[in-house]
Amino acid sequence: MPLSYRETIADTIQILLWEISESEHELQEGLVLSKTDLERLSKRKNNMHRKGYLAIRQLLKTLEVQPLTLQYNIKGAPYLIDGRFISITHTKNVAAVALSSISVGIDLENYQEKIKKISRHFLHSKESNDLKKVTDIQFLTQIWTAKEALYKAFRTPGIHFKKQLLIDAFEEGAKEVIGTIFYKKKEHKYTLHFRYFNNSCLTLATPV
Repeated sequence: MPLSYRETIADTIQILLWEISESEHELQEGLVLSKTDLERLSKRKNNMHRKGYLAIRQLLKTLEVQPLTLQYNIKGAPYLIDGRFISITHTKNVAAVALSSISVGIDLENYQEKIKKISRHFLHSKESNDLKKVTDIQFLTQIWTAKEALYKAFRTPGIHFKKQLLIDAFEEGAKEVIGTIFYKKKEHKYTLHFRYFNNSCLTLATPV
């Protein structure tokens, strides 16, 4: 299945999702992959990771982002040489891209039971007050995607998810909430845009 979801936020940010049902060969159709792209693809031994990589390239093609415009810094984070901001994510059978004129971060995760086992490593003390929520897979997954999106938007290595990232309280089905990054004695506020799908949730982070 090709492009499955598209949204424009505040006239400056585009979000695109691709539900991956194609074979690896089908996903390569119509793509122009550079030598570097092919090397990156070959390093992905997992079939779903290769498909995710190719689905991202299909989304970039839909956005008319020229292949050589996309580069990666020494930490592996993607950026565009034309000055626009980009963030990418994929999980199992879904890939997503956010393209924007302002700093942006995006993350997408499937709902999985194992999120409960790692929650103590990323939940801030203020996010752990409601005992019902901290055992809820959907709530925990939203918090995780929110923090991943914040991290990507802030573009500063070494941020501690549990201590330096805080997501304001939100109700089930919320569309927006505020997230805070505590860095060098300053608070950096971001708007977190929540989007919900059948088996996954997505968070987009943009500066307030």
